[in-house]
Amino acid sequence: MISKKIIIYLLLILSIFTFSCSDKEDQGDSTYYAEWTSVGDGLSSDVTKNVLTEFVGSTKCPYCPATDSLLLSYFNSGHENYVGSAITNKWFLVNYHTYSPSRGDPMYEFLRRDENENDYCYVRFEEGSWYNISGVPTTYTNGFWSSVNPDMAVTTMAESTPLQMSLDGTKIDGMDVTVRVSISSSTDMKSSDSLCLFIAATMDNVDYEGSNNEKHHQDVFLGWINEGLSGELLSLGNEEVVKSYSWEMPSNWPQNNFETSWWQVQWDPVNLSVVAFVQNKYTREILQVAGTD
Repeated sequence: MISKKIIIYLLLILSIFTFSCSDKEDQGDSTYYAEWTSVGDGLSSDVTKNVLTEFVGSTKCPYCPATDSLLLSYFNSGHENYVGSAITNKWFLVNYHTYSPSRGDPMYEFLRRDENENDYCYVRFEEGSWYNISGVPTTYTNGFWSSVNPDMAVTTMAESTPLQMSLDGTKIDGMDVTVRVSISSSTDMKSSDSLCLFIAATMDNVDYEGSNNEKHHQDVFLGWINEGLSGELLSLGNEEVVKSYSWEMPSNWPQNNFETSWWQVQWDPVNLSVVAFVQNKYTREILQVAGTD
């Protein structure tokens, strides 16, 4: 006959094993989805929007540091302009560096292409497919030109959208990034050809002093993680869909053919982030955005 002590011991071992399995399940779905895969029902109703502000500037632009500094002050908990975590937790930034007013910004030059149709900056900001800017600094919030003030986020957060997005399951391991995008919709939009998904890699705490004397740069755009300069066309039903992407941070960033000795640019891959958003290619409205910490 098995003693009570042995039975208690076996039950203890079983409980530890069961708890460990539960811990594994709580880590979430680690499946890599090569294509869009339906994993559940969509939203029962619309939700509120998160906010994306796209800042366009250059280390050659004398007016950019002041505007950039003002925008970043809203996110700085130690600054009098801080708007609070309830807003900043839902407000994401992408800082695009460009060739205006002149070339030589290393954070643009790395991505420059000789042909306009292959140059991300031309396609995004000058061609007219998305935006058509006349100079820098320029800011767009959820797809529309905006002046820099807290209302650029607060007003947008009051708006509703049929889309919810999540980057849960996204992993950044050194220079390697695996993105897991989940999108839920309250509306069947499979017949629409208007929705485009953009996934951007960004870098915080980039140190470089250009001719405008701005020394520290946040949310620097490194490139698109998904294919194409004009986003990835989406077909969404009233469901939740997921897809995964892989991307590797170029180890030579920002070295390029224009200049091969940008030794002054200091960065650390620990500051890599991902921002994903869905934009209507006809109205330019950004319907939803999500990002990593």
